Amino acid sequence: MEYSPGLRGVIAGETKISTVGMEGTSLRYRGYDAIKLTETHTYEDVASLIISDDLNGSDFTTFFKQYYSELNGDNDVNNLFKQIKSRLHPMDVIRTIVSYIGESDKKSDLDLTTQISAAVAYVIASYNENDTSELDDKYTVASSMLSNNASSDQLQALDDILILYAEHGFNASTFATRVTGSTRSDLTSSIVSGIGTLKGELHGGANERAVELINSFKDVDDAKSGVMKMLEEKKKIMGFGHGVYKIQDPRSPVVKSWVEKLISDDDAKLRYEIAQKIDEIMDKEKKLFPNVDFYGGLLLSELDFNVNLFTPIFVAGRSVGWAAHYFEQRADDTLIRPAAKYIGVEERD
Repeated sequence: MEYSPGLRGVIAGETKISTVGMEGTSLRYRGYDAIKLTETHTYEDVASLIISDDLNGSDFTTFFKQYYSELNGDNDVNNLFKQIKSRLHPMDVIRTIVSYIGESDKKSDLDLTTQISAAVAYVIASYNENDTSELDDKYTVASSMLSNNASSDQLQALDDILILYAEHGFNASTFATRVTGSTRSDLTSSIVSGIGTLKGELHGGANERAVELINSFKDVDDAKSGVMKMLEEKKKIMGFGHGVYKIQDPRSPVVKSWVEKLISDDDAKLRYEIAQKIDEIMDKEKKLFPNVDFYGGLLLSELDFNVNLFTPIFVAGRSVGWAAHYFEQRADDTLIRPAAKYIGVEERD
């Protein structure tokens, strides 16, 4: 049996949910171009598409508003918040709250998924210093995490990045979700597997590392010399290249355009110029393109999210993708159990 480190290139299952990297660039959700969906539909529509193959997000919106409101009045959940928020990373808080809420008696796949989605958004909103209680009818999920006074551009920008985060084939966290689901475990346990996997810096945590790199430079010249030194020392520059895309990450231009549009002051403009310089150097020196994480971190900064909320927002978008893969894996009902290549001592007396 041929060995492929990290299972690169290995087909580990079948899916009808998305295609990633066709022609080296594209991303499609159930046949629809994900980039075009950011222009024509909201995250709620796309979430419904991914879960139920239906581009009408009205049911998702209704369920989300209901569960988000219930969490506001849930004393047990809010008391748990008080105990853990001060000592845990927000990703750990999300993992704990999702586990605490657990499986419910909800009937439909969309219903079950929306309950988890609302819980994740509620955790993120709890870190916002301003009121987030007013839910927008069009951008419901995005508005649940932004301040009530957020502009239409800010709402749409967050909505777009949630769409682009929603699904991405058999990535590490999705595969972890499917592995757990393949044992006939419940949805909550499987989603928690995805959350734990996404926390790693080589996956969802890359957006945090990318913006920390950008913020570490005082100006464009400092960025140029600093990145060149990192390359000479063979250090990894987070936010560049991709395991599937070979030409470009089609999500990156959408995110980058929002960063440019939302620049609000000289500091934001400087960060963007530093990012562009790093992008330029990586293209010239390594022929690597920015993935969604590189400019994604800057966009979330422009939306006034702290760095430690970047990966939780990734969870807010991706939870529907994980759930769809869970339901698909359960329907297939095949235990995922790959073989290992043994490289230890053959025999010992």
